[in-house]
Amino acid sequence: MEGRFRHSVLVPADRFFGAASEVKKTLAARVQANALELARHGLPKAPFYLTGQAGGQPFSVHAEGERMILTNADGRQEIDLLPPQPAPNADAAAAGMPEPVCPQGIVTSFPEEGFEEPSTPGESPLDDGLARLHEAFTPPEGGEA
Repeated sequence: MEGRFRHSVLVPADRFFGAASEVKKTLAARVQANALELARHGLPKAPFYLTGQAGGQPFSVHAEGERMILTNADGRQEIDLLPPQPAPNADAAAAGMPEPVCPQGIVTSFPEEGFEEPSTPGESPLDDGLARLHEAFTPPEGGEA
């Protein structure tokens, strides 16, 4: 009777893609590790776990504290999610990024621009230039087209 009520964590896709044994093995290991973590430190953080196949090879990724662990056919390896931190060195900081040209975001080369009176409705600062272009490209009356 007990076997009828056992909960299966596998889904049909796990069996179809042949990942069932890898899923069971990884879940069993994580349950054991979670039990140990719970005994040592109380309630653990929300778990992170990913398993599947890439190129026909099974893999799993899970969190162990603040570390991410990749397990595949080559074994276990830690995945570094942060870029490497540069060594604290004064020369490295000086040789890093150049000084910003405009660190405050204030352009000082044209101080009068941007403070003009706004155009009235129906007018545009482009009106004069457009009229000159129109005159330059309009053929004279009675002339050749």
